[in-house]
Amino acid sequence: MADNSFKNNNLPIIFIHGSFANSKSWRKIKEHVNENVKTYSINLPGHGGNDDPHDFDDPKFKTEFDCIKSQIPIMNEPVHLVGHSYGGVAALAATLTKAFNVKRLTLFEPVAVGLLSIFNENKAEQIIADFTEEYIIHAAQDGEKNACARVIDFWGVEGSFEVIPPHVQDAMAEMTKNNLRHWELCKQLCKYNADDIRGIDIPVTVAHGSHSNFVAKTISNILKNNIPDCKQFEIKGASHFMITSHPKDCAKIIM
Repeated sequence: MADNSFKNNNLPIIFIHGSFANSKSWRKIKEHVNENVKTYSINLPGHGGNDDPHDFDDPKFKTEFDCIKSQIPIMNEPVHLVGHSYGGVAALAATLTKAFNVKRLTLFEPVAVGLLSIFNENKAEQIIADFTEEYIIHAAQDGEKNACARVIDFWGVEGSFEVIPPHVQDAMAEMTKNNLRHWELCKQLCKYNADDIRGIDIPVTVAHGSHSNFVAKTISNILKNNIPDCKQFEIKGASHFMITSHPKDCAKIIM
């Protein structure tokens, strides 16, 4: 049973960003968070000026956790982990591995594709298999400069990458190798089983956008249907990048 004593709004919050992003992704949301709550917006390996990770050939979540711990002054205190996209996957993995003393978990469209096989979501799993096969060919083998556009448009809506300023597009393109590493880590969630997910005994909130794709909504539903104390929200008019397009709505969910 979930520990309801920690259902409060005063836990320190650790914000974990997604791929092709950095700690500044949370800037708009933090403007709406209670000023009495401690917040830490971290940068993952290879992001926000951090050195690239050294485990491209054999990625491990421990690399993310060590990086996060190096940026926060709290080590064993109860915390509220908040993650978006790949950051949501890292937050979920941290909860499962007990890398932090997590007492609340909020996930904005975690791209936890490894859960699809655990819960036999065959249609969504095939969509991901087809997408990643094509993406890896163009990004890793052909060296397509803006292969990252495929990821942005897949999780967002078609044309999402096109409206991003050119200098930001260039910066995102340089992070493609990190994104390929993130995909590998997302798949690693399949090493867990359904009982591990159902055994998460803290309050969890998961959110997806009304305009988000089928896979994102499927992952959201998996978490809602299998974590005992899980609330689910659909943010109207939002797609995958809700934390920047709908910051007030996201902040309400967090608090």
